Amino acid sequence: MLLLIPAAILLIVFYYYPIVQTLIFSVFDLDHTTDWLHAPFVGLGNYIEVLKSAQFWLSMRFTLYFTVLAVFLEFWLGLGMAMATFWVTPKLRGLLRTLIIIPWAIPQVIQASMWKWLFNADMGLIGDILVRLGIVSKSPLFLVDPALAVHSVIAAYIWKTSCVTAIFLMGGLAMVPQHLIDAAKMDGARAWMRFWKITLPLIKPTILVVLLFRVGDGLRVFDIVYGLTGGGPGTMTDTLSSFAYKFYFRFVQFGLGSAYAVVTFILVFSIALYYIRKVYPHFTFRG
Repeated sequence: MLLLIPAAILLIVFYYYPIVQTLIFSVFDLDHTTDWLHAPFVGLGNYIEVLKSAQFWLSMRFTLYFTVLAVFLEFWLGLGMAMATFWVTPKLRGLLRTLIIIPWAIPQVIQASMWKWLFNADMGLIGDILVRLGIVSKSPLFLVDPALAVHSVIAAYIWKTSCVTAIFLMGGLAMVPQHLIDAAKMDGARAWMRFWKITLPLIKPTILVVLLFRVGDGLRVFDIVYGLTGGGPGTMTDTLSSFAYKFYFRFVQFGLGSAYAVVTFILVFSIALYYIRKVYPHFTFRG
């Protein structure tokens, strides 16, 4: 029991304390000029202001669009990469798995800096390649043009998350009995039919877990978006998390920023709970 005390202290300080502090701050009209002991108590006032804010609904709309499109793309890309590791020779399998792990291992902040350079309109590699191939006459403004910025952020995001999805799905595919695949081959089943009738049903539990985690991550995405565009152009790519961050640290509105964070948590938790209830009808929370 004594050995658990250091871990418990770290958990309380870095996990539970910030949660409690956020909940407390969210019911006060708190900014950089006051401390919460002397700040006016507003109750649900901050939450009402959040829900009345047009920017909140714009951020939610972008977050939902971002999540749906990103999860769809990263799932199929990840599934393709995971299956590719079982199609290649054993010698290439290790190399391919290493290449899949590399994007996952790169921190999001470094990844954002890398993609910011790749998307740079003046010296970015992607724009230069498009110009050299004659696809465009001049390098696109990937992070400035509103339509391009939205999808550029999603492209940078799924570059890493599709690899995360692939890592999970590789574990699921490894559990598929090979003798079932071999028997289907002997019966003349084509590759697509083997995948649709055998592989996909057997890895369904893994897929459901992967989708739960990926949707949760998509709804609370922050670092890649803020690192690439800062929520711009304007507030076009602001997510719920990035806008909460702006209120808290840029606008120094601790009360409103905390309320944004709590609302974001409630949204993510509600969607996750609904998903779990639908997928696992008999699931219950037990102490």
